[in-house]
Amino acid sequence: MKNSAVTLSLLLSCFSLSPSLFANSDDTSSGEPKVEEMMVIGSKRQGDYTIITQNTEKLVETAGAMGDPLAAVFALPGVVYADGQEPAVRGSSPNDNQFVVDFMPASYIFHAFGVSIFSEFILHDFQMYSAGFGPEYSNATGAVFDVRLRQPKNEPLSAVVDFSMLRSGVFLEGGVTDSSSFYLSYRQSLIDLFVDADALSDEDEGIKFTKVPSDNDYQFKYSWDVNEYHRLSLSANGASDNAEAELNENIDFVASNPDFAGDAKIEEKYTGQNIVWEYTNGAGTEFTLGYGLLNDNSLAYWGDSYAEEVNTKQSTIKSRFSLPAGKTLSFDIGSQLADINLDYLLDSVLFVCTEFDPACDDKRTEERLLVRRNNKRQEISHYINTIWTPSDDWRFDFGVQYQANDYTDETFYLPRLAAAWQVAPQTTLTAKAGQYNRFPDLGTVMPETGNPDIASPTANHFTLGVAQVIENGWSVSLEGYYKTLDKLPKAIAADEPNSALHYVNGIEGKARGIDLMINKNRTDQWWGWFALSYGNSERTDISTGETREYYLDTPFIANWVMNYQFRPNMNIGWRWSIRSGQTYTPIDGIQQNPWFEDSVLPVYGEAFSERLPYYNRLDIRFSWETTTFGKDSELIIDIINALNHKNISDRSLDYQKVNSIEDEVITVDEASIGLQPAITFRMRF
Repeated sequence: MKNSAVTLSLLLSCFSLSPSLFANSDDTSSGEPKVEEMMVIGSKRQGDYTIITQNTEKLVETAGAMGDPLAAVFALPGVVYADGQEPAVRGSSPNDNQFVVDFMPASYIFHAFGVSIFSEFILHDFQMYSAGFGPEYSNATGAVFDVRLRQPKNEPLSAVVDFSMLRSGVFLEGGVTDSSSFYLSYRQSLIDLFVDADALSDEDEGIKFTKVPSDNDYQFKYSWDVNEYHRLSLSANGASDNAEAELNENIDFVASNPDFAGDAKIEEKYTGQNIVWEYTNGAGTEFTLGYGLLNDNSLAYWGDSYAEEVNTKQSTIKSRFSLPAGKTLSFDIGSQLADINLDYLLDSVLFVCTEFDPACDDKRTEERLLVRRNNKRQEISHYINTIWTPSDDWRFDFGVQYQANDYTDETFYLPRLAAAWQVAPQTTLTAKAGQYNRFPDLGTVMPETGNPDIASPTANHFTLGVAQVIENGWSVSLEGYYKTLDKLPKAIAADEPNSALHYVNGIEGKARGIDLMINKNRTDQWWGWFALSYGNSERTDISTGETREYYLDTPFIANWVMNYQFRPNMNIGWRWSIRSGQTYTPIDGIQQNPWFEDSVLPVYGEAFSERLPYYNRLDIRFSWETTTFGKDSELIIDIINALNHKNISDRSLDYQKVNSIEDEVITVDEASIGLQPAITFRMRF
């Protein structure tokens, strides 16, 4: 929920004050015109879905990612961390993204501290579509993350055991019958076995852990090759995160909201089950039909018996049909129907604000709100995409998507166009354009917390790019993009006439930039890439004409990723990330807190007008394949932030030194993790 969940995000930021718990990353060149694949690194291995693609394997092995390919996306062009450590892509909000796993929609992809829920052993392919994606993807105005899990290998039962202080797990895989097989992955954080809650606590910083933060996840997949044309897959997956602590006035949001002091708890859980039937005749005709269940549960308790609980159940049926209609023409047709049931409990004050506002601490409502609501809605989408290849050098995609939901009672017809011209044997030009929309943030559209008449955010995407394949595995791509963002929510101030609405569609935005990718595939002992992005993202209040930098605007992003196999069983790699500092709003003065006599609030200057220092982080990864007790094993050493650079992630009022309107403004910087080693030992049975 967008509004009251400001409090939940504050709790998450509080628990993340102990970053040493989690060592996350911070962060086809085949020559054929593939217009839909926006971010690619190498060529796919076609035909074998039981192995990891070269693209995804390179992400898994990226230094600083801890074997997590989704964490490695922060080394790709145009991607930055947002609040909650989710990706924000090319000037869009993280709420604008869509996640797809094995053809079916997914909701819970990242743990609370930025690590994805997927084991590296189960991935086949991963694609990030930064802009201009096709009509098969719905309910997204930012980027699409499409994860395909690999098929289980039909081999004798085997196991892999990972042991790390941060997160350990077990992976099982094997055949069941001559035509069926399975795998099972389970991972659990183990920091609580090595570190006591008191050792993580810092009461001077306002937090005393009563339970060490923990997370776990599991994935199960069973695949049955019915015959050479039909395959049936069953899967189940789940994840959870939780943390408990006592909060005091030394932490910022308790200093400005004293009634938030006391015990705090957050917990998030997710389970999903899918069944997918795939048919292919080997001549280009393909049909996929899937049915899935999602169950998301989140709760937060804090302070003066405040609570928020959100339970969401979603059932989805989805289909896709690909049909060739001659040598130069083919069609993709698909549908998706989702029934969503939301149970919601809120017992708290509201913070009515959006990403356009510099801060939420002065957006608190006076009255406490108790809401119990059950909300049901149905979302439906259909699409058709026509692929025309008049010659080996040209490809055109003409698509349209129909999308509707019965909550906001809106209907959309969204055209998507793409073209690719192979102007030379190794050179391809691409152009894409499309219209997009997504369902509003729930907090902005619920009757008690928002405006039930608010419209869905929309966007227009335009891209123009060129890709050049060079000898010896080298390739270069350059792509420019332009996005317009419309019907974004605007928070209504308490003293405005229509404040009871809380939100209206009053913000629009623009994002533009250019991404450069220089890539070297693994052709001998080394591979890597250099990604450079330059762009701008802004938001405008339609009623006043005021334009502000988007709070996640990051004009300059550079990532250098290298991996070198200096011996047959030894490998070393690094990732060096440098980017512009995040925007922040300067504090010009101190004001009395209108809700609490003994508390103060900042007086903010021009929103998002200043920047924190440049971000600079070098991660190093070393792996050594060996044998232990006759079993294949591997030792992996990760060094996070090897230069021990002090990267400032936030700048806020120092409430420990400022407690009166007569005091001078004193700010305090919050830094991300310093140098941190992590060791993983892996053994195969």
